[in-house]
Amino acid sequence: MEKQVVYQFDRNQNEKVVVSIGAYKDRTYVDFRVFFEDAGSGELKPTKKGITLAENLLPHLKRAIGACEKTKSSPSAFKA
Repeated sequence: MEKQVVYQFDRNQNEKVVVSIGAYKDRTYVDFRVFFEDAGSGELKPTKKGITLAENLLPHLKRAIGACEKTKSSPSAFKA
């Protein structure tokens, strides 16, 4: 399976987060990677910043995001 981009969003003015699905050694992986636009070519190029997870770990990621959203809505969230 060739990598397939399934979602992307702007991280900031110069970078995008690209989510893609691909396979390696008969296993499916989901890659969350920060890309930047090359000034010379205008092409999006990957950085080292990102994470690749086996497809079976996606439910854990969903729960982690849900926990972050709940924590964020708490009045004492993110206080030092």
